[in-house]
Formats: sequence, structure tokens, C-alpha cells
Amino acid sequence: MEREPLNPSPPLTEWPPAEVRPSELTPRRLALHLILLLLTMVTTFVMGAVMSPDFRTWRQIIDDPRVISSGLAYSFTLIAILLAHEMGHYLACRHYRIRATLPYFIPAPTLIGTFGAFIRIKEPITSRRALFDIGIAGPLAGFAVALPASLIGLLIAEPAPPVPPHTRSIIFQDPLLFILIQRLFEVPHMTEWNPIYFAAWVGMLATSLNLLPVGQLDGGHVVYALLGRRGHRAVAVGIFVLVCVLAVIAYNRYHWPGWFLYVGLLGLLLVLRHPPLADEHQPLDQPRRLVGVVGLIVFVLSFLPFPIIVS
Repeated sequence: MEREPLNPSPPLTEWPPAEVRPSELTPRRLALHLILLLLTMVTTFVMGAVMSPDFRTWRQIIDDPRVISSGLAYSFTLIAILLAHEMGHYLACRHYRIRATLPYFIPAPTLIGTFGAFIRIKEPITSRRALFDIGIAGPLAGFAVALPASLIGLLIAEPAPPVPPHTRSIIFQDPLLFILIQRLFEVPHMTEWNPIYFAAWVGMLATSLNLLPVGQLDGGHVVYALLGRRGHRAVAVGIFVLVCVLAVIAYNRYHWPGWFLYVGLLGLLLVLRHPPLADEHQPLDQPRRLVGVVGLIVFVLSFLPFPIIVS
């Protein structure tokens, strides 16, 4: 979620008066959104097909039903999670009459087939309640889709065959939610790859990273609304130190350097600071504080201290 710089003289009302504006969703802009979505569907389909246990040659992507179904299942599940997340932000903006774009998907030839999606918020958020609602809406909406996907992916998973000794392997660690599902339904801890499981795993990873309470990440917006500027700064510095420690442990013990990328991003967010609000002192009501607790639970259930282990 991306915000424009704060207007130096924003209105003080939580519900800005409606203005007559020309529609920003022109046919050309709508076409851009659709093209990016279609390209992301293609890249995620290809990666889901390539990671299928049945994949052997590139020709299978167009003529092997098992490989095709794997690509489709992965692409549909992951895009549904990402779309739900961004539409949560978008609809919350619409609720507060704050201009925002539809989601931009980012196709990429990476392990997961995409760099995610984002919306642009084109007006300042002026109140703590609006900031909280817009910040928390995305992760909760994405989690609402990722949760059933996690259940399905784990329940259809097949036990993984034993790994021969002295064999190097890449292991995707499970978040706490997956571990609870495994114990509740007696799912084997080590399972073979399947597209719905992996899409849900990516969705959980994206949710937890977005909920880190730093800068203008979703978690940063939520903590700023809950604790104010000083509380947000203190929590952000603490999380940055924790991620630095995780990066060193993950690299030295598990040979995974991914946290170092997030160290750089979080460091940049700490430097940029969170934009101030016009109404810094507006209190949050009890229901929103309870939703904040729900957001913390979602973070704990989805967080992966060491997402990938190379053994």
C-alpha cells in the first residue's frame, strides 16, 4: 500500500466532503490494471506448473493435464489471496472517501511468480481511525482467503518420502497456523509440495511481512494508529533490531539470506518515518482495539522466523 506525501493543510474531518472529480479510471488505466493482472496470472501459472512433481519438460505446460492443473491451482489461489488483501485496503479507502487506485499486480519470473500487488492511496489519511481501518483491512482480508486455502492445501497433502542421508534439500518451514492444522487433523509434518499449500504458504509469508510494525507497512499504520508517533517509533526500532538478529541466525545456521533484503527495506522505512496525521489525538474505540488484538494474532499465526532452511 503506497501513500502520497501528506498535504500540509489537510481537512480535520474524518469524512471529507464529497467532491466532483473526473473519473480517474480511464479505459487506458483500466487496461493497464488488466494487463498486469493477466501477466501475473501467466507468470504464477508457469511457476506453479514448473514446481509440480510431475514436471519434466516445458512442453508439459501445454499438454500435460497434471502439470496444467498444478499451475492453475497455484495461480488462482495466490492471486485470490493477493487480490483480497489489496481490495481490503481499496474498499476501506472508498469507505472514507479517500482516492485510491485499483490493485497493480507485479509479474516476475521469480520462485513465486510475482512481486505481489499494491494500491496507491492518492490523498492524505487524516485521522487515526481511518489509518487503522485502512491498514488492518488488507491483512485481515488476505488472511480470510489464505486460511481456507491453508486447510485445503494441508488436508490434500501427501506424506513426503524419506530424504536420503547426506542429501542437500530445501525445506519450507511452516508458520504456526500450519502446525496447528497439522496437529488438529493429524497431517504429517513433512509433506510433498502441492500448489494450494505453497500458495497459502506464500500468502502467510506476505501477510506476516506486511504486518511488521515499521514505517508505512500495514503493521506500521496499525501501530501508529494504536500507539501514536512515539510508540510507533519505539516498536519499529525494536522490530528492526529483531529482524537484524534473525537475518544473522538464518544465514549462519540455515544458509538463507532472505532476511538481509528486509533489513535493508526496514532500515529505509525507519529513515523515511511515518507521515503525521492531521488529528493525532483522536482516540480509537474499544472495538478497534479488539480488532488490533486480532491483527496481532494473525501476525503470530502467519509469522515465519526462518522461512526457508537449506539442510
